[in-house]
Amino acid sequence: MHPKVALVNMPFGFNIYPSIQLGTLSTILKTHGREVRSFYLNLYFSDKIGPAVYSQLCEKRFLIGDWLFSHLLFGDSSRNKEYLKRFYPYTQEVCRSIGRDEGFLLDLKTKMAPGFLKWAADAFDWGKYDVVGFTSTFNQNMAGFTLAKLIKDRYPSIKIVFGGSNFESEMGLEYFRVFKWIDYAVIGEAEYLLPGLMEAIESGGPIPKGVAYRNETFMSQRDTKDNENNPPSPPFNKGGMGGFSDENEVVYEENHQIFAEFERYGPPDYDDYFDQLRAIDPTSPMLENPIILYETSRGCWWGEKHHCKFCGLNASIMKFRAKTRDKILAEIASLSKRYNAYRFRIVDNILDMKYIDGVFGKLGEAGYDLEFFVEVKSNLTKDQIKTLSHGGVKVIQPGIESLSVNQLKEMNKGVSPMQNILCLKWAFYYGMEISWNILTGFPGETDEDYRSQIDIIKSIFHLQPPTAVGDFWLERFSPYFNRPQDYGIKNMRPGEAFSYIYDLEEIDLMKIAYDFEFETENRVDPALKEELHETVAEWKRRVQSEEVPFLLFMKSIDFVTVYNGREKGKPTKTHFIGPAAWIISFCNEGPRSIEQIRSHIKEKSGQKEEQKDEIDQIEGVIEDLEKRRILFGEKGRYLTLALPHNSRL
Repeated sequence: MHPKVALVNMPFGFNIYPSIQLGTLSTILKTHGREVRSFYLNLYFSDKIGPAVYSQLCEKRFLIGDWLFSHLLFGDSSRNKEYLKRFYPYTQEVCRSIGRDEGFLLDLKTKMAPGFLKWAADAFDWGKYDVVGFTSTFNQNMAGFTLAKLIKDRYPSIKIVFGGSNFESEMGLEYFRVFKWIDYAVIGEAEYLLPGLMEAIESGGPIPKGVAYRNETFMSQRDTKDNENNPPSPPFNKGGMGGFSDENEVVYEENHQIFAEFERYGPPDYDDYFDQLRAIDPTSPMLENPIILYETSRGCWWGEKHHCKFCGLNASIMKFRAKTRDKILAEIASLSKRYNAYRFRIVDNILDMKYIDGVFGKLGEAGYDLEFFVEVKSNLTKDQIKTLSHGGVKVIQPGIESLSVNQLKEMNKGVSPMQNILCLKWAFYYGMEISWNILTGFPGETDEDYRSQIDIIKSIFHLQPPTAVGDFWLERFSPYFNRPQDYGIKNMRPGEAFSYIYDLEEIDLMKIAYDFEFETENRVDPALKEELHETVAEWKRRVQSEEVPFLLFMKSIDFVTVYNGREKGKPTKTHFIGPAAWIISFCNEGPRSIEQIRSHIKEKSGQKEEQKDEIDQIEGVIEDLEKRRILFGEKGRYLTLALPHNSRL
């Protein structure tokens, strides 16, 4: 008999769409003849506390989701209790976002979280499964570890497996070392490893490389008592209890294989998600108009050669792999039909450029009503953005990050402020939502980096503002993390929240942390940082106000009219004729060099003698348009900032 497998998605995995990790692994295991069921326990907790509240908690990065469950493992220590006070500004923002007070968070922690875990342990017949696997990303650790222990205590013969992004590299090995009820840890991509692990469990054969295991199976003999109003007895105490020695040696050999067998398997299997969602709430809007997660490629084609210095995505596997165009189109069609879905979230770290025409061009030609979210590189042309839009892309995340030349160079982004502005311009024109942020705090940044961004922002108030402005996160696996000394990064240490969540002497926080505190020698004027924040805040206020900023132009045969409403209460209307009008029109679709502009003006004027002076004084015309913030110049190239009124471009 093949081992029966349960795959588990715990809080705070996102509730608004199914887990692509579980969906992909379910497909692969079923292809290998395994009996698999996915348990979306996050949906049940979401229903318990309210989907809107749950969704807000999913978005938070300072481990609040893990804090709500951490006392069930480590006890309600004084440090655990200090969490709310220490992170007061963040927890208050959470309270505002969910419309609840701090007392609700405490009830969530002391009553709802333990009650949920007791229910999760009792509500399902875990004993019918041979293997229970947990996926863990960001705030899923504490809920997952605790339920896994409850299951292991009740059914010692069950094999507990953990994997996911929280188990990459030394993070996974350290968690595995500490939490002895975990039998196997999948370190890295699971697609190759999990079928082999199932075979090893079934036959007693060798454990595949890439999976951590123990020489002796650890089995907890400890009773865990819990009820609706009290948390399970914590398995750890401040004095330290048995199980942290090296008596059960961890065995691990790195696997260098990467998954690329996309053509072998079908699309993710989300049946269990929708079945469970339907049982919980038959009227859920997520059933009426579901969002389907889908992967077209893996890795990062840019990062293979030019790793963005702050980026910790892809862990140690940056190698770019992509599906064929025909497979993508077939799988999108299959998923759409299977789940009556029109909305897709493409989870790729970066879109393969050949998919712009090869996939979205084909979808656009067919005239479907599908909608997509994609992550792209911001160096897109107007025509590429048009193709994506016509192919159903409604939201793009272009990784803009900054409008400063120096900061973009420091990040290793490989784009310029002008390219970022062009992306913002045409995405806005084609009705796309642009998901982007401004990042600060980089090594080597100067006051001028802030001044230049503030100046640019005032020119583009008519475009979509960023979601937020803030210092970048120093993430594990990033070049900043791997070589801090090369970039002047000092005193790198685990993010402060980790010490409040993992209040345990036996765990090495440097090995489990994903984000880190640090210092640089930057001496940027704090007033400039504050001005940048306030400028963006004003931008966002204006866009959300009745007086929405605008900058557009209308083109006639002999003239151009620019309508400027970027300054509050001061809309203007300006007519331009001759070279100025020609330049505004000519530099609309993309940046043009001074040589290209001169050639265009000569062509438009027919090189008439009476217009020779206008041609010779083209630099003055450009300078005037720059002063008016109608034209943006960068290294001798110029882009029209105004949006065309014409809707047929």
